[in-house]
Amino acid sequence: MDRKTRLLLGGAGVLAAATVAYLFLPVADGVLQVWYDVVAAAAMLLGALGVAHHRPAHRRGWVLILAGYCGWVVGDVVWDIEQHLANGLFPAPSDGVYLSSYLILGAGALTLVRTRRSRQGLGAFLDASIIAGGAAVLAAVFVIAPLAADSSLSVFGKIVSSAYPVGDLFLLGVVVRMFSSAGARTASYRMLVSSLGATLGADIAWNIYSVVTGNGGDSARWNDVGWLASYVLVGAAACVPSMRAVAEPAPEGDTGRASLRRLIMLTLGLSLPAVTLLIQGATGQTVLWPVIGIGTVVLSVLVLARMAGLLNTVQVQAVQLAALARSDGLTGAPNRRTWDHELSRACLASRQDGTPLSVAVLDMDRFKAFNDQHGHQAGDRLLREAVAAWTEALGGEGVLARYGGEEFAVLMPGLGAEGALSVIQRLRAATPHRQTFSAGVAAWDPQTEPGTVVACADQALYQAKRTGRDRIVVHGTLDRAASDHADLPAISMVVQPIVEISTRRVVGHEALARFNGPDRDVQRVFQRAHRDGYGDLLELSAVRAALELPDRPSGHDLYVNVSTAALASERFWAGLPMRLDGVVIELGEDQETLDVAVLAAHVRRLRARGARIALDDVGAGAGEFSRLSALRPDVVKVDRSVVHGCASDAGRSAVLRALATYAQHLGATVCAEGVEEEADLEHLVAVGIARAQGYLFARPARQWQVVVGAAARFSELLGA
Repeated sequence: MDRKTRLLLGGAGVLAAATVAYLFLPVADGVLQVWYDVVAAAAMLLGALGVAHHRPAHRRGWVLILAGYCGWVVGDVVWDIEQHLANGLFPAPSDGVYLSSYLILGAGALTLVRTRRSRQGLGAFLDASIIAGGAAVLAAVFVIAPLAADSSLSVFGKIVSSAYPVGDLFLLGVVVRMFSSAGARTASYRMLVSSLGATLGADIAWNIYSVVTGNGGDSARWNDVGWLASYVLVGAAACVPSMRAVAEPAPEGDTGRASLRRLIMLTLGLSLPAVTLLIQGATGQTVLWPVIGIGTVVLSVLVLARMAGLLNTVQVQAVQLAALARSDGLTGAPNRRTWDHELSRACLASRQDGTPLSVAVLDMDRFKAFNDQHGHQAGDRLLREAVAAWTEALGGEGVLARYGGEEFAVLMPGLGAEGALSVIQRLRAATPHRQTFSAGVAAWDPQTEPGTVVACADQALYQAKRTGRDRIVVHGTLDRAASDHADLPAISMVVQPIVEISTRRVVGHEALARFNGPDRDVQRVFQRAHRDGYGDLLELSAVRAALELPDRPSGHDLYVNVSTAALASERFWAGLPMRLDGVVIELGEDQETLDVAVLAAHVRRLRARGARIALDDVGAGAGEFSRLSALRPDVVKVDRSVVHGCASDAGRSAVLRALATYAQHLGATVCAEGVEEEADLEHLVAVGIARAQGYLFARPARQWQVVVGAAARFSELLGA
């Protein structure tokens, strides 16, 4: 606490002592009134200094409150003057000052209250209205009614006299609003509420004293002390450092205590009309039934409005709680409890209607590594964004739920395994930040329990993760080789460089499969696999093995071979990574060549994943130019049967020139395969072939090759 604050609080202590001393001062002409006015004015000065020193964020509220109190101090001074110049004048100018100060003070207090908990707006207003309404019945019967019946007062005098209890009712509503508001319960707040309470109590006491004694001007000394204490308390409230926090919202834990305070005050307010009726009956007074009846009706309407607001709040909270009970707190997706309920409902409907039903279980690939690299907050954000993207991609075709951790489940009523596979492929494409997931899909058998289909999907998910992740496995569609990856022939990969002739630079590598089993003939192993029904899986394993080769040189394209038979398999597509950037898919002719239009559709799917397309073995078969025209490849790989011996064969040379010219018009690059002779390489340069591959540069090997054996010869060829 700084020195100036200590001085201000010391001044407040002196004024508090002066207030107590007021009770014991000798009765002398003018002494009491001067003492009263000096203490009140000093308290206002102290409050102004406190506001100027602490500079609260919500200064306007404090300024209005002090202005309201200052109005009363000015009213006291004006009243003193009136006693000397026009004793007995009523209504008088001081009444206007007093009454306007009620409005200013109330506006300041409400300004502070509004910032404490604005969400309570209407409910808090109704609470204050109920309590003030109950008090209004009491005031109307015992204060305003006698004033209205006083024949010694003029009409204007009756209005002004009645305005004081009305002002007190307004002040009561303000006090209730402040007291019931949830906010910081600081020392300054308590002093401020106590000051308003002291003012209200002194006003009520004065009204009762006036009615009982019939003395409407003078007040008892103890009554004056109540008003004087209110001045000192508000001045001290502005000097305490915690006055800056008076307008701050309450901690969440304070809500229960605020509700209890409101309940107590509402009970008191509602009981006041009945108390009024009991007092009138007990004292033998004429019961003012119109006032009590109207007041009771108004209070009933206010209570009903408050109950309606409370019921609406309860309904909203019930909906929110129900949503929380059904939803995952992090992602907003349905939780495991909701999933179990929806699965049971879907299975019942499927059994009754005879419609298919499929389930998929998804698991984010390497999510722990993502968390370790980017942090848990980034991991949480990924899950939220993934759920949002997947929900949009589902398009109403299923129910997505968080099954646990980074695992999710999708319920797809009306879809069989193939339809469900297509849906999950859409989800793979929509996954944000190039993150991948593994998935298992299973169709429900109506003869089994609902949990069985989840177990089957989970088994398929395990198979997808065990065979390399980033793939979808459909339960029940895998043969023996697919169900156990160890039964597939063991594959190892070698790479052969592809060279940009003009720059003598290695620009890519072709990945080639090798088998270490009894049969090492690559073509024969793949043919047998396709004949036995698992060729698509073997090709998929080869592609993934190529993509998983470590330390691929930056900027180098990776060429991998894929048959048209594999492209016709959805199992192949399900296991193929969603992003194939930097990959060139080589398509060759095989015994099960697809219709060109169907093959073109598959090419579009590959390009959608970022892959580029190469036509392999061009020149070795029929229909070459029709394939080139329909597929428009990025790379044309000329078969070695055309390249070998081209330097001394005019026919081969003509084919090469035609292919180079045609590819140039298509915007494609031509790569010559099987280059083994320097004379052939020199001829390739002459006919405009851009790239070359073959034993002249390097044989296939297990390591990436960035320097090739024929590099020295390039300079001679290009310089010739």
